[in-house]
Amino acid sequence: MGTLFIGILQNEFNLTREDTQLLQKTMRELNRAERRYYYQHLKTQEKKFVHYLKDYYQSLGPDGQKRWLDTVVQSMLDRGGDPDISDALMMKVIGHLTVYNHLRAKSESDGVKLKMLVNFGGLGTVIMLVGAITALVLYLMAR
Repeated sequence: MGTLFIGILQNEFNLTREDTQLLQKTMRELNRAERRYYYQHLKTQEKKFVHYLKDYYQSLGPDGQKRWLDTVVQSMLDRGGDPDISDALMMKVIGHLTVYNHLRAKSESDGVKLKMLVNFGGLGTVIMLVGAITALVLYLMAR
């Protein structure tokens, strides 16, 4: 599904085959060499990618924007809610909350179970929960 966005970037930025393959993987799927290549070559251009995609997205009509949102959500559902690198770029363009709200609604309506820590908030929710429990324990110990 992310090939639509990767194709747009490939036409504009002359991405290599390695670049397009990396954009189709999640950060967890990258091995050490791929991760190094990503941070040295693609991450440095991320702002340009997001800016170009944002301009392209704004030029679309409401139907086109809805189609892009549906494409990102479907791509993430295919992976159990885990975004690949191109999906993460599109989430920056469309908005994280918008994508996660549609993802949650679509997963509930389609009966697709999302992976752990993907559901709205992800790791941030876990961190806040640990912080709240720690604060509670420290408060009780101080009494």
